[in-house]
Amino acid sequence: MLRNPVPWLFLALATWGMWTVEPEPGEWPGSSYEAIIPSVVSLLFGISVAVAVPFHRARHDIAPAAPVSEARRTLARLLAALPFVAVAAAYAALVAWRERDLGGLWLGMEPGRTTEAFHTTAELSQLVVLSLLAIAVGAAMGRRMSRLVAIVPLLFVMWFVVMVYWLFGGPAVTPFSILQVQPIHLPVGPATADPLSFPSDWLLVGAPHTSGGWERQWISPALSWWHDVWLLGLTSLLLAAAWPRSGRRALLLVGAVLAVTGIVGQHVVIP
Repeated sequence: MLRNPVPWLFLALATWGMWTVEPEPGEWPGSSYEAIIPSVVSLLFGISVAVAVPFHRARHDIAPAAPVSEARRTLARLLAALPFVAVAAAYAALVAWRERDLGGLWLGMEPGRTTEAFHTTAELSQLVVLSLLAIAVGAAMGRRMSRLVAIVPLLFVMWFVVMVYWLFGGPAVTPFSILQVQPIHLPVGPATADPLSFPSDWLLVGAPHTSGGWERQWISPALSWWHDVWLLGLTSLLLAAAWPRSGRRALLLVGAVLAVTGIVGQHVVIP
């Protein structure tokens, strides 16, 4: 897996995409803040491809007399993919350094505005958890799909849809998203409202950047942590599809519990 050039090529693409994000005068409030995280999707696609290849190679059941069981072989492949998690963690650290090198990103508009916004540790942790999900996606598709040539296009389409993060930006659907990009926009008042009447620590957005009225750009580390739980649940459910028959129920149970807990926790946190 580590000798596969695909994840390293797409790591370079992700790094380039992240590096090109800079705050620009007149940009949509929070545009740079929202754009820097989705660049990781290129790396996630590369990880899924690299993991899918060996799992597809091992689709056929082994003989009962084989010296190493199918479960141990599956576990070995998953352990072999763990260095990609370290790569994702290093990428998250690079994003944090880049934001500080830029002096911060922009959120909100006058009077509620900041030019020194940084992604929280909770938001950056999502990149590491997503690498686990990318491994599980590659393992499940490689194990269950009959043709390797069809896996790569499907992975590309899947991760491309994930990258269109604004489709899942509403408070009602963002808990179910794969790539959760904050801030979340919460309506707080009509266009005629005095922005000075809102709490001074709110990051506000109004016309012409909204369809009408004032909105609050809301960021929550608690929401990010609960979202990580949701992603871990999905990871466990996908690993069940790649795991041999014995032990699959445990993964399904753990995945269901984590997924439901993560969704409930996010709905409790969102105002």
